[in-house]
Amino acid sequence: MTTTNETKTTKAKQVPDFYIFENGADGTKGGKPAGAAFAHKKGKGFTMLIAGKRYAAFPPKAKPAAEPEAQPAQPAAQGEGA
Repeated sequence: MTTTNETKTTKAKQVPDFYIFENGADGTKGGKPAGAAFAHKKGKGFTMLIAGKRYAAFPPKAKPAAEPEAQPAQPAAQGEGA
């Protein structure tokens, strides 16, 4: 006979890559812990857990370079009447 604890698999606790702290009202650093951030295994993002809510952060995507717009052709200068 097995007990309930023996049948459940335990998941290893993941250690955060960053800890998130609140700053004091007067701007002092080192306030109370507010959450943790974990680096994504794939890509360059983070998952943050703050006050029981989960957030995701990603770097901005590079926008393709826009091609310069063609300037309208200038009409040829005409000399004074003949």
